[in-house]
Amino acid sequence: MTIGQTIKLHRKEKSLTQSELAELIGVSTQAVSKWETDAGMPDISQIVPLARVLDISTDKILGHTDETFEKEVNTIRSKVGGINFISDLNYAEEMYALSSKFFNKHPDVPDIAVVALESYITLFAKGRITVAKTDFLVECERYGNSIFRYETVSDRIYKTHFLMSRAYDLCGENKRAESYLQNLPYVFGFRDYWEAEIAFADNKNDIALQKVKKSFAQLARFTSRCIRLAGRIVRANGGDDADRTSLELDEYMLRLINAFLSGGDYLPHRQIFQKTCLLPGLVSQNIKVGNIDKAKEHMAELLKTREEFFECMSNPADKHCLMFIEGDQDGSWNTSKEKIDERIANAQKMLKQFL
Repeated sequence: MTIGQTIKLHRKEKSLTQSELAELIGVSTQAVSKWETDAGMPDISQIVPLARVLDISTDKILGHTDETFEKEVNTIRSKVGGINFISDLNYAEEMYALSSKFFNKHPDVPDIAVVALESYITLFAKGRITVAKTDFLVECERYGNSIFRYETVSDRIYKTHFLMSRAYDLCGENKRAESYLQNLPYVFGFRDYWEAEIAFADNKNDIALQKVKKSFAQLARFTSRCIRLAGRIVRANGGDDADRTSLELDEYMLRLINAFLSGGDYLPHRQIFQKTCLLPGLVSQNIKVGNIDKAKEHMAELLKTREEFFECMSNPADKHCLMFIEGDQDGSWNTSKEKIDERIANAQKMLKQFL
């Protein structure tokens, strides 16, 4: 297969047009067309960007691959368990033996470099590899630099930031560990979550559990804020379907809250409080769009929720959330029985007008 044929094949596998590939590489569409018809050749400076965009090795672009390369890379990839972390030490030893040997010959295949980096760190952390900390970090940087240079898949890039953070944390270099964690966006997990992963990997289970609970609480609050803001935006925009769409968002919020409350004896104070705030609005919203039966259903749920919340207020030590940490995330909120009764009375008054 010619260089042009290789470029064309992998461009199509990536679902890229010639113009899209050209823009990513920084050349003209005509240049890509010439490459693919073998009327021209990429400049040597364009080989690495091409390999990165097409997610293949530079050897493959240049036609230097052989059956041995394909067999080795496919063997490693067939054994990799997705983006999940390695925990089995025998598996880590097997993967490091395969991936490090491959990396030394082909340092421009980033997904294999990720396997080498992770298995190397895992074995060092568990004492299966004994080297000086400085030598350990140099080797980690060798893998990391290759990944950051050639990788295009965001999950693997973010995983590498986490792995490098863990490597420096193992060596007591907290500032460097912190600098790598700073590169993890919240969409990939709250900061406390990744600190929990590091603590758990180092057998600091009490710290790990505290941090993962805190991360869970942050995620729950963040999710509810997103839904609430979406409803406000819909109402501000107006339109014929604004009331119904806003209602659907609040119904969605209620389903999420009920999911949090489905842990048996675990009744998180915050979630029950949120229900006492949300349900009166659902009663009035359903009345507004003509869903009287649904409004009655929510009224009954509100009355039941009030009793559960009053029980939590009377005996706060007996009821807590399975995942939320204790204290300010699941403690007493600025409310009273009188305020809640007032909300319920207003909802009942509105509903009686239609019964």
